[in-house]
Amino acid sequence: MLKRNINLFIALYVLFVVGLETYTYWHMQLRSWQPATSIGRMVFYYSFFTVLSNLMLAISCLWLAFSPNCNRFIFRIIRLNGLVGVIITAIVYNSLLRGIHVPPNIFMRFANESLHVVIPLLGILSWLIWGPFRRISFRVIIGSLTTMLIYAVYIFVLGFFTHYYPYPFINVTKIGYPHALFNASIVMLAFIGFAYLLWAIDCLRR
Repeated sequence: MLKRNINLFIALYVLFVVGLETYTYWHMQLRSWQPATSIGRMVFYYSFFTVLSNLMLAISCLWLAFSPNCNRFIFRIIRLNGLVGVIITAIVYNSLLRGIHVPPNIFMRFANESLHVVIPLLGILSWLIWGPFRRISFRVIIGSLTTMLIYAVYIFVLGFFTHYYPYPFINVTKIGYPHALFNASIVMLAFIGFAYLLWAIDCLRR
């Protein structure tokens, strides 16, 4: 019962924070470089790796709250995407982006710390303690990597047409395609590395 409640809490926490930011982005343009229209800001907001990773984690936790022994292939991909995604989110933000991103008010600061620090810690700790384990395999890693490649293509295609990029290290307009693609490749390699690390932990925890 405890692990169900923890998973439900994480899922609802993510949905509350993302909902708070969605409401904010829909109603106001927080930065001059953000899209001027509400729809444009929604597309921009839901293109962030941070947001998608946290939502993947929330979906997997919500799934576990109602079906603790779930072993479906799509669940395992979503679960791995969420876990690896929030690890990369926490590392990249706190090592590279924290100094250049200052939320404009207390509500956005709360949301920012939640998505980049609190929820990643809760997600990884809950997995280390309660699992479920035996859910990661080479096939699952390939499936997760495929979704990452699709996301990368989407970001660069969207940026090509709108000139909006969610992160400065892949902003083609400012740093060019070679540099942006190189940085994206580094993130992709990090994703693969952490996926295999979690697979190793998964094997040990069995």
